[in-house]
Amino acid sequence: MPVPRLFEAAVDVREQWAHVVASLLALTGPETRAALLAELVGESVDGAERAQVAERRPFPGTPPVVADVVVRSGSSWGVAIAGDLGFGTDRTEGLVAVHDALAGAVERATVVAVTPDRRMPDDVREAAQGRDIRHRSWLRVRDWVQERPERGRAQGVDAVLLREAEYFLTPRVAELYRLEGLAPLVRPELRAAFAGLFFDLQDLAPQPTILNPGDDRAVITSPRTGDPVVTLTVGGGGDPVLAIGGETALTLSTPEDYRDGRSRVQAAARAALPPRR
Repeated sequence: MPVPRLFEAAVDVREQWAHVVASLLALTGPETRAALLAELVGESVDGAERAQVAERRPFPGTPPVVADVVVRSGSSWGVAIAGDLGFGTDRTEGLVAVHDALAGAVERATVVAVTPDRRMPDDVREAAQGRDIRHRSWLRVRDWVQERPERGRAQGVDAVLLREAEYFLTPRVAELYRLEGLAPLVRPELRAAFAGLFFDLQDLAPQPTILNPGDDRAVITSPRTGDPVVTLTVGGGGDPVLAIGGETALTLSTPEDYRDGRSRVQAAARAALPPRR
């Protein structure tokens, strides 16, 4: 598929963020696309304006390896983007798999890990041993989107797409870094799922309140005003617990717990929270 599914909403929160980047790469003009790809990779990429962009690009294998976004110029070079919303998680195995799968299809393969970490985290550094794997933070991506219309004098379609991307990324990236201080309270393997749960609550009622009653425990409450009807408790020696109307709705003990119970939890939270204005 040469262009993103512009009007199809992704179910997974991480895929929604990757979709914004894919849309900019696929639908903007040559100058903007080349500049964004250079920002992500860290250097100019020859032929970026003619490359094809694909989302959720599967590579052969058992199980198949899937990259969030792939920008590819035939068999000469390819750039795969792997997004993640968890602070300090271990993505080593997945990054290596994406790089090696891409390297089997193009002469020069580069993987860009886009994570909340402000500097290259240890897992990306480990995966990059002997492979061309680089790191960018969501802060840097947001900053590029905010600055690009002025710096590049974008017009027409490019200006529209950049503005829409800014509307999406600016508030969400701000909310993402509100979770930075909570990350140590959540086991590393649960942090990405925890972020997904948080952003689903954010979509139902913006800017949930984060209360820190103790150094080892925090409570996220929603809605922001009025009586909290949804609470998400982290720390205190246990796994994150979501309560709706005072009743436990979910204990996040494995990454699959929220994936499997997501629709049920969302429906219950939507019914309990006041309608979004």
